[in-house]
Amino acid sequence: MHIITKFMLGSMVGMLLGGCQKDVPMYQGYAFNAMIENAHVVELKDPKKIPILQSYVRDVHWKLDRPIDGHMHVDYGENKNSKELIGTLLNREPMGIVPLQSVDLRTDAGIQSDSSVQINGASSLSKVDVLRKNILPKGDYIFRLKVHGTHNWDRKEIYVQVR
Repeated sequence: MHIITKFMLGSMVGMLLGGCQKDVPMYQGYAFNAMIENAHVVELKDPKKIPILQSYVRDVHWKLDRPIDGHMHVDYGENKNSKELIGTLLNREPMGIVPLQSVDLRTDAGIQSDSSVQINGASSLSKVDVLRKNILPKGDYIFRLKVHGTHNWDRKEIYVQVR
């Protein structure tokens, strides 16, 4: 009789998949590149050095290499990890924006569908706030950028300064 513990099973699976996996975390933005307003999205090495991030509930792994003026033109593309982690890039979801302090964002109510959540075979709908203009007031923000590939998806939580 063979007894396999969870540890042994995990080790065996790790050895079998070892040739397929990279040392890159999933769902933390490493499977694609992005630019916002021609500023590069770069890895945020030490979020603790940015005091305003301490009140944000999620882990932020990215930041822009410079402040932007508030226009939200986003470019994204594949990188060396894309094929293995998410396949070929297909599309990007609407970007989420989280202000890290009180700002006057002029928004209108809208409805967004989410095909990743199905209700009776149809995409779910949720209420969202849609910016009236494609420009943000000065402040600190988190931009949530999510892309879909042919095999999986990935997201970046990006610290952005608008000056």
